Amino acid sequence: MSATTCTWPGRIPGDPVHDRIIAYLTIDIQKSPAWTTELIAKIKAVRSGRLSSWERPGNAYCLYIYPQHVVIEDDYAEEVETIRIPIVTFAAAVNAWHDMIHNRVNDN
Repeated sequence: MSATTCTWPGRIPGDPVHDRIIAYLTIDIQKSPAWTTELIAKIKAVRSGRLSSWERPGNAYCLYIYPQHVVIEDDYAEEVETIRIPIVTFAAAVNAWHDMIHNRVNDN
């Protein structure tokens, strides 16, 4: 799976924010159905107010989920650039990634 194989409604190839989402999913979530399922559950919990926020440190990024947006910090960047990603955009990408993983698992 790569940036060229994952798309969602509104995905803009070459957009730095969308590329950051793809990098996060590729490197930190990988092809793990369990991790995508957990991520979807946490997004829903934060959006519904059951959790005020949630964070997940990973291999290369740290994810912070808030009710209206997410932040994906690059753990290895010399300068930390905080980009707020609308949670609806991030949720759409995670759902697309999840579907892609499950389609690959079911194809095998």
